[in-house]
This record gives sequence, structure tokens and C-alpha cells, in this order.
Amino acid sequence: MNTVVYGECVHSGACASVRISSLADSGCDLEIDAPAALNDGDCSLWIGAIGPFPATAIRKTARQLFLRFKEPLDRKIVAHFNCA
Repeated sequence: MNTVVYGECVHSGACASVRISSLADSGCDLEIDAPAALNDGDCSLWIGAIGPFPATAIRKTARQLFLRFKEPLDRKIVAHFNCA
């Protein structure tokens, strides 16, 4: 089972609520409710109340993006949020 964590992604000054899954030190998948809320490019991710983590968003579908972190996340952060 894939753990889902809630967070926020900030892109060009706009903030969108996201569901984070497949969290790894190098990136994660994001799901958004409003397709126009986020675009490809540089952004920052808040995982719960922790962040911001600079990243690059890559659109997969209208409501799904892949996020690649600019710097790898600490393994302790990944382990914390991947606990079921």
C-alpha cells in the first residue's frame, strides 16, 4: 500500500493543496484537485508542516505531477512520512 500525505505546493506565487505519494529522497508523485493549479517548472513543496523543499514539477496527467527535488530529502524525513 502506498502512503498518502497531504501538503501544499507553491508555484509562481500560487499555492495548491496536494496529495503526496511515492515519497522518496529524490522526488514524489502529486495529485491535485484543480488541474490548472500547478504547471511544469520550479516550485516548492511543503510536506505537512515541514518545508519548503525546492523542486521541479513535471506534468503526468491533468491532475497528476511528478516532483523532482533539487536536493535529496533527508532519509529520516522520508522514513517518517512513509510510516503507515
